[in-house]
Amino acid sequence: MASILISRPVIRIFSGFKHILSPRYEVTRIPKLQTPLVNLSIVRSAQKAVEFAPQAGQKLDRVLYRIDSEIRRTGRISRKEVEDVIGELKYTKFASGTQSLLVLRCLGSLLTEELPEVRNKLVQEVWDTLLKFNVPLDISHYNTLLRVYIENGHEFSPIEFLSALEKAGIEPNRVTYQRLILRYCQLGDIEGASKILEFMKEKELPVNEYVFNSLIIGHARANDMESAHGVLGVMKTSGLTPSAETYMNLMVGYAEKGDMESLEKVIKECESSDILLQNREYMEVIYALASKGHGQHIPAFIEKLEKVFGYQQDAMNLIYRLINAGCDEVAYQMFETMPVPQNHEGEIAPVGTFFLRQLIKSGLYSVVTIVQYCQKMKREGLNIYAMERCLQFALVMGRAELALPLMRVIVEDGGTVRSHYFWPVFVLCSNEGDQDKLYRTISEMLALEVPVSLETCREYIMPSLLEKDKDEEPVILKLKESGMTVSSIINGSVAYYLGDNDIVSAAHLLSRYKVKITNMLRRDLAEAYVKTNEATAAATVLRQMVMELPGKDTPPETLGAGEEGQEEVGSGSTSKDVGGLFLIDVAMMLRPADAISCLPPVLQAMKAQGINISKDSVTSLQARLGEHLNEDVVNLLNDLSSGELTLQPIARDSKPMSHYTVADLEHRLIELEIKNQPRSVLLGQLLSVYCRMKNVEKAEETMKKLEALEYPITPGQHVLLIEMYVNDGQLEKALNIYELLRQKEPEIKMIPSKVLKLAGAMISKGMIEETFKLLDNNAPEGSSEEHDDATGAFMGGSFLTNAIGKDGVTADVIQQLFDKLIEKNYMKPVALACGALIKVHLSNDDLPAAMDAFEKVCKDYNITAVKHELTLACIKLEDTEKLQKIMDLSISVHGEMNSLYDLVFAFIECGKVRQAKKILETPGLRARHQRLENRCKRLLEDNRLTELEQLVAITKDVFDIDRNGMFMYLFEGYRRKNDCDKALGVWTTMQEENIEPSESFLRELGQLLTKHGREVPFVMPAAPPPASPPPTQTPAAAPVTEPVASSTSTYKQALGNKDFDAALQEKRRLEKSGMKLSVTNESKLIEGLLQESRLPEATKLAREMAVAGQLPLMRIMKYLLNKLSSAGDVDAVKFFDQYLDENQRRSMSYNNRLCNAYMNAGRTEEFLEELSAVADKTDVSAANMKAKFPAGGIMGILQHKSELLPKVSALVEKYASIGIIAPANCLWMHHFREEQFTEAKEVYDKYLAKSEDNLMFASINQKARDSSNVNLLPPLLEILNSRPSTPQAAKGILYSCWVDVLTAQEKYDEALGVVEGSLKSISLQNFNTTALSRLKEGLASSNKTFPYTIPQKEARRNRQNVSSSSSSSSSSDNEGKP
Repeated sequence: MASILISRPVIRIFSGFKHILSPRYEVTRIPKLQTPLVNLSIVRSAQKAVEFAPQAGQKLDRVLYRIDSEIRRTGRISRKEVEDVIGELKYTKFASGTQSLLVLRCLGSLLTEELPEVRNKLVQEVWDTLLKFNVPLDISHYNTLLRVYIENGHEFSPIEFLSALEKAGIEPNRVTYQRLILRYCQLGDIEGASKILEFMKEKELPVNEYVFNSLIIGHARANDMESAHGVLGVMKTSGLTPSAETYMNLMVGYAEKGDMESLEKVIKECESSDILLQNREYMEVIYALASKGHGQHIPAFIEKLEKVFGYQQDAMNLIYRLINAGCDEVAYQMFETMPVPQNHEGEIAPVGTFFLRQLIKSGLYSVVTIVQYCQKMKREGLNIYAMERCLQFALVMGRAELALPLMRVIVEDGGTVRSHYFWPVFVLCSNEGDQDKLYRTISEMLALEVPVSLETCREYIMPSLLEKDKDEEPVILKLKESGMTVSSIINGSVAYYLGDNDIVSAAHLLSRYKVKITNMLRRDLAEAYVKTNEATAAATVLRQMVMELPGKDTPPETLGAGEEGQEEVGSGSTSKDVGGLFLIDVAMMLRPADAISCLPPVLQAMKAQGINISKDSVTSLQARLGEHLNEDVVNLLNDLSSGELTLQPIARDSKPMSHYTVADLEHRLIELEIKNQPRSVLLGQLLSVYCRMKNVEKAEETMKKLEALEYPITPGQHVLLIEMYVNDGQLEKALNIYELLRQKEPEIKMIPSKVLKLAGAMISKGMIEETFKLLDNNAPEGSSEEHDDATGAFMGGSFLTNAIGKDGVTADVIQQLFDKLIEKNYMKPVALACGALIKVHLSNDDLPAAMDAFEKVCKDYNITAVKHELTLACIKLEDTEKLQKIMDLSISVHGEMNSLYDLVFAFIECGKVRQAKKILETPGLRARHQRLENRCKRLLEDNRLTELEQLVAITKDVFDIDRNGMFMYLFEGYRRKNDCDKALGVWTTMQEENIEPSESFLRELGQLLTKHGREVPFVMPAAPPPASPPPTQTPAAAPVTEPVASSTSTYKQALGNKDFDAALQEKRRLEKSGMKLSVTNESKLIEGLLQESRLPEATKLAREMAVAGQLPLMRIMKYLLNKLSSAGDVDAVKFFDQYLDENQRRSMSYNNRLCNAYMNAGRTEEFLEELSAVADKTDVSAANMKAKFPAGGIMGILQHKSELLPKVSALVEKYASIGIIAPANCLWMHHFREEQFTEAKEVYDKYLAKSEDNLMFASINQKARDSSNVNLLPPLLEILNSRPSTPQAAKGILYSCWVDVLTAQEKYDEALGVVEGSLKSISLQNFNTTALSRLKEGLASSNKTFPYTIPQKEARRNRQNVSSSSSSSSSSDNEGKP
C-alpha cells in the first residue's frame, strides 16, 4: 500500500472546492491479493451460508464460518477442517444446497497442503455422502464437482460424466460444457474439445474467454505452440480482448517446454498491450518451469515478484505445491523471498515451520534431505528450533521412521530430547502390536540418555506389556535388557497396577522386589484402596513408600536401582508424613460417615506393617471425621502416631491492619478509649482512611484528637490532607497544609499526581506564578523514564486541558506549562497533553496557529493529537491546503490506509459524501473490516443513521467488503425506529447487489413487517428449532407403568430427604429394570453429592452420563467443574473437555477452570508450558487459540503466583508474535491494577496500542471497587479515549464503576460531576442503571436532586450486549481467583 497516497493526491477529491492544487505524485495501481480465483467465490458463498456469524446450534454452519475465515486470511484450508465438515455431514445426515456446494468447492486447489490423490479421496467421500443422504443436487453441484476434478487432476471421462447427468435428469449448461472442454484440453485432446464446442454451437451457447483460454492449454499440451499463440488472434477477431489470464496460460505453455525466448516475447507483448502481469501469473510460470525440470530459468522470474499485500500467503501456497511436486529446491528459493519478521529490537522470529512440516507431510523426502534444510535454516539464523519442529511434526504425523533419526541428530547437535517425545512412538508400537519395536524404542531412548519417567512407564509402556494374571518376570527381564533399571521398572509397574485399581498385583510384585516406591503414587494408592478395600495389599505398597533408602553397602542387584534409579525414584521421597497423608487422602475421598468404616482395616494393616504417622495428621483426620469418630479409630490413630515422624507447623501471618474496614477500625478505637489504652497509632490510620475517603469532617475531627495527643502528623498524611482539601474545593486549607509540610520537611517532594492536582486548583484561581513555583519545588527526581506512567500522562494532560480558558491562561502559558512538565520529568509528551497545545488555539478560533502547533507536535513527538477536530474544521472551511498538510503528517505517523479511512469518516461526518466516495475509489484500496465494523457500530450506537446510510452506499465497490454485515447494521437501525419502508428497502438493495439475505435477516424483517400489519413479500423462513440433545440424551420412551412411577417417586423422595445413599441404590435398581432416569433427575443427584462433599461419587456419575451421551444440566456441570477445579483434579476437568461444545465451554469458562485446577494442584508452571506449546502448534488456528485462552485464569496466576511473572511475560511475547494479544492484555491489567503504571505502559505500547481488538479491563474496575481506589479510573479513561475503536458502551462501564466507587464513599457531588463530564462523549443509556439509581438515592439523602431521567433497562439491552463482548473482558476475566 506504499503508493496509494504518498502526499498530494488527496487534493483530487476537492474538485468542487475553491483552491485546487496539482498532485505531486502519481497514484499507481496496486496489485490485488494473488489467491486462486475460486477463493473469492468461496468467501461470498460462505457469507451466504453462515451469515456474518455462525448461528447457535448449527455446527455445520460454524465449521463453514471457520473455513470462510481461514480462506480470507490465507487463501487455503486444512484437511482437518474438511474432515470436520465431513464428520458433521455424516452426523446430521443433511446439508442444504448452499452448504453442500460450499463443501465441494473446498476440496480442490484450496487444499494446498494435500497431494492430489488425497484430495480426490476426500472428493469421492463427500460426493458419496451427499448421494447417500439424498442431499438435493442441481447442475451447480455437478459443475463444482467438475471444477474440483480438474483442479485435482482427477482422471474421468467427460462422456461418462454427461451420461451421469442425463441419468440424474439434470440438464448441462454453458459452464458444464466449458469445463468439459478444459478437461479435454488438459489432456491435449483438441479433437474431444472440438466435439464439445459443436454441442455448444448446436445449443447456441456463447463461446467466451474461458473457452479460448482452455484451447490455449489444449494446443500447448498437444505440443502445438503455434496454434496456441494463434488463439489470441482468433479471440480478437471474435471481439474478445485477451486478459492477463489468457496470456498466463500461453506463458505456462512455453514454460513447460522451456522456450524462454518465446516466453519473453509474450511478456513484452503484454507490456505493449497494457496488460498488467501480477504475482499470480508469474507464480504459475515458476511452478510450470519447476515441475518440468527447467529450474535454471526460475531466478529471473522470482525477481519479477512484488512484495505487495498478500505476498506472504501466496508464496506459501506456491511452496506447498512445489514441495508436493518434488521441487523442494525451488520451494526453498521461494521461501527465501518471503520477508522475515523482526521485533522492535531487530531479533528474527523463528520462520520456515510450514516448509519443514510440508516436507514431512508429503512423504517424498528422506531424513537426510530434511536434516539438510534444518541445518541450513539454523546456519542462516532463520529458525534455531528447526530440528525440534521437524521432530514434533514427525511425531504428530506418526512418522516413527523419521522421528528416531531426528532425535539422534538433535542429541548429536547438543540439543535436548525429553521422555514425552517418545510417547507417540510408543502409542504407534502399541497400536501395531509390535512389542519388539517397543523394546527397541526404549533402548534408543536410553541410548540418547533420556530417562524413562514414571508417567512414560505407567501410561505408554506397561499397558502394552503387562497382562492380568500373567507373570511379569519375562517383561521385567526384557526391559532390563533394554537398559531400564529394576527400580524404574517396578515403580512403573506399580503405577500401572494402581491406575487399574489392582493393588493385589502391585503388592504381589513388591513381595519379590524390595524397591522403594515413590510417594508420588500416594494419591493413586488412596483412590485404589477406596474402590477395592484391599487393606493388607495397600499397607504393603505403603510400607515400600515410607521405607528408608539403603546405604551404599546394599548391592544394587538387591535394590534393583543403581545411582540413576535411586535418583529417579528418590526425587519424590522426602521426609514427608507419607502414611498420614495417605490416610487424609482416603478420608477426603469419602464422606465422613463412609470414611469411618473404610479406615479401620487399613489402620490395622498399617499398624501391623509398623508404619508411623504424625500428630498433625491425626489432628487433621479427627477434624475431618468429626462426630463420626469412634474409640477404635482413635486408639488406632494414637498407636500409629506414637512414632517419631512429625511435620513442622505452617506459619500463618496475622491479618494486616490494611485489611480492616473503616467500621472495624472505628470499633477498635472505641474499645481502646473504653480501656483507656494508647490509641494514637490507630487514630493515625483512621486519619489516612478518612482522607482517602474524602470525609473532611471526620478527618478534621481526627486531626484535632491527634494534636491533643501531640502525635506527629507524617508527611504522607500531610499529602493526603492536601489532596482531600483540593478535591473538596478548599484550596486555601490545602495551601496552608502544604506550607506547614514545607516548614517541617523542606526537602520533601510530593508525588507528581498530587502535585498536578494542587497545581490545577491553583491555576483555576489565577495563581499562575505560584503554580510554576510549585512545579519547580516538587519536580520528580531521576529521568523521565522513571516517572513516565499512565497516571502522570493522564494527570498532566488533564491539567493542561483544564487550564485552557482560565483567567490569565494564554497559549504562551499553556506552552510554558507543557515545557515545564516535560523538563521537570512530570510526564512524557502524550496525546492528551499535546492536544492542549492545539486546543488552546482552537478555543480562540485561531486555526492557522492550531495547524502550526499540530505540525510541531507531529514532527517532534510523532503524535497526531486533535487530528479529527482539525480535519473537520478544514473540511467545513474547504481549506484544501491545510487538509493536505494534516494528511501528509497523518500518513507519516499512521500510514496511508488508516489515514484514508479517517478522512473518509470525517468527510461523511461533514456531509461531503461525494469526496468520501472518491477516496474509496483509490486503486488498490482494500476493505479494513475491523475499522468499518467499528464505525458502523459507533454510528448505530449514536443513532447517526444518515451517516450510516451514506457509509453503506459509498463502500459498495470496495474490494473484499463485507456488505452483508454492513446491511445488517443498517437494518438494525431501521428496526429500532420501526421504519418498515426503509427496512424493506435494505432487502431490495441487497437483491440489486446480488447479496443473498440470511435466514435470520429475513425472519427479523418479516417479524417487523407483521408487527406493523404490513404484507411480507417473501417466504418467511421457519424459526430454527431449539437446540435439542443428541438422540442418546433422550430418555427411553418406555411405557409408564405404576410400578415404574412408584420407583421414580421413591427416587425423588430420597433426593428430597437428602438421603443420597438411598437415591444411589434406587438409581441402580431402576437402571437394572431397564428404565433410564432423566437428565434433570440425575443432575439433582450429582448436585446433592457435591453439597455433601462427595466429589468422587459425583464425578463418577457425571462421567457415566458423559460416556452415555449425556451431560448434567449446565448449572450442575458448572458446579461440578468448580469443585474439581478447587480440588486440583486436572485429569477429571480434562476428561469432560471432549464432551463439551464451544458454546458450553464458553458459558462455563471451561479454560479458566482448567487453569485454576492446575493452580490448585500446584502445577501452574506445567499449565503455562502447555499454553506455550499450543502457540507453537501450526495445526491450530490463531482464532481457536484466541478463543481458548484463559484470560481470567492468567489473571489469577498473576495475582496469586507473582513469582511466575517472567514465564507469563514470555508467553505474552510468543502469543503476540502470532497476532494474539489476550495474554498481553492480562499482563497490562495486572500491572495497571497493582498501580505499576510504568510497566503497564510498556506492555500497552508494545502490544496493545496499535491493536484494533477490544481492550479488556474488568479486572481494573473490580480492583477499583474492592479497594475504593478511584485513582485507577482516570488513567484508564485516558487509554480508552485514545483508542478509536472503543465503543461507548465500554466507556459507560468505566464511568458506572467510577460513579459506584464515589457513591460508596458518599461523594455524591463528585459522582454527579463524573456523570456530567461523561455526557460529553456518551449518553445515559450507556450507564449501568443501578449505578445511576444509587447516586440518585444518595443525592436524595442529602436533599439534592438528580437532574436526569434514568433510562429504562429495556432500552439498554443492546448496550449490555455490546459491553459484554467488547470493553470488559469476557466472563472469563473474573475467573481469576482460585
